[in-house]
Amino acid sequence: MPAKRVTTVTVPVDDRSAVAFESYRDRTPLLTILATRPGLLVTLTLPERIEAGHVRFARELAALTARYATEVERTYRGLPPLPVPTARHR
Repeated sequence: MPAKRVTTVTVPVDDRSAVAFESYRDRTPLLTILATRPGLLVTLTLPERIEAGHVRFARELAALTARYATEVERTYRGLPPLPVPTARHR
């Protein structure tokens, strides 16, 4: 079986890059990521019917984003990276 192809885009960010969260009363929320050079705009949206996989994705995104923020701050402060967590068996 051939390996699945994965598209990866790496965009350097600067102090003009941004993220935005918009919550709505009668529809699913939006998360937007903007990087300015080169220009990139990513908006995460959900279908009207949210399923367990959507919740799992959102939680995983939150956990990895928190980890990313911690590592960025540690780098800024001249601290070493945190140890990589070991994989747990289910």
